[in-house]
Amino acid sequence: MNILHLVFSFERGGAETYIINTIERMKEKGVKFFVVCDHKGSNHDKIEDICSNVEIIEIKNIVDIKSAYKIAKFCRDNNIRIIQAHFLRESFVAVLSKIFNPKIKVIWTMHLIYEEKRSILKWLNRFFSKGANAIICVSEAVKQSLIKEGISDKKLVTVLNGVDTDYFKPTDERDIRKELGVEKDDILLTTVSRFQKIKGHDFLIDVINELKKNYMIKFKSLLVGDGEEMENIRAKVKSLDLDDKVIFAGYREDIPRILTASDVYISPSENEAISFSIMEALACEVPVAATEVGGVPEIINKGKCGVMSHYGDEKRFAKAVFDLYNNKQEYEEMKRNSRSLIEQNFSLNNMIYETYNLYESL
Repeated sequence: MNILHLVFSFERGGAETYIINTIERMKEKGVKFFVVCDHKGSNHDKIEDICSNVEIIEIKNIVDIKSAYKIAKFCRDNNIRIIQAHFLRESFVAVLSKIFNPKIKVIWTMHLIYEEKRSILKWLNRFFSKGANAIICVSEAVKQSLIKEGISDKKLVTVLNGVDTDYFKPTDERDIRKELGVEKDDILLTTVSRFQKIKGHDFLIDVINELKKNYMIKFKSLLVGDGEEMENIRAKVKSLDLDDKVIFAGYREDIPRILTASDVYISPSENEAISFSIMEALACEVPVAATEVGGVPEIINKGKCGVMSHYGDEKRFAKAVFDLYNNKQEYEEMKRNSRSLIEQNFSLNNMIYETYNLYESL
């Protein structure tokens, strides 16, 4: 079975993690993967390392008929039966490619809560969705957002994102605190995500400011990742005199090591379809304090593993973090629950099994 992942560029986000996981785990099932990008992104080397069939085909806009023709030809030349498209531009062009190669089956993969406000794009999304053979929703919240926008629920398939629990697990290496300048008795609050507005770093700094001013606890906030908003957040940290509380760690590969050394994982996002980072933290036995947005409750409400608070209310969020860590009995219970919750509900094996079955059903 030959499958094409169509993605605008390969960066360091959840969609890219999803693609890597499907390619690596389905090789043993005899699935051969191809990847087409519009251009080389910040993590393009990574996809070339794991997939030997990576091509660049420019996609100028959402109705680029020339790129649709090239993609259809690429599929015919490589005996590709299914295109799995990620995000709006690639999804529309994948459907257009069926004009030139009607045998192609198209799967859309919805990694985000659908919040389009422009009426023309909402109409186009409903129109082009009729050409998709199936639409994978990575959480129930994503599915409901699409139904609300008029997408037929007959095409919607919820396949929950899953985490590789063989990789994301507690490690014995705890010297990362010394490397980062975190003392043994500091409460380490960790956030791992790209610096994008939707990820809520601006709100997180308000929470950190509230913790420093009103809760008198000894803590550090560790921000792992990079992205276009980083300099704005650095400036805000400086303006609020929080340099002694916030550590910018940059992009890191050793996430299990960092999570194992953490006391609480903080997810301050404005919106999340479902969060890989929260699931990875729980797999490493780290309780979570998160904003109650999108598909996040679908994780936290599965069991006692963390707390949620409303996005934008820094006072309540800061109190939730303080209470979470200081109620020792509940905190320890959350640590014990968190990994089994992921193993039972969000395993990578389940995600691969359900996605493979979908491929075979088309």
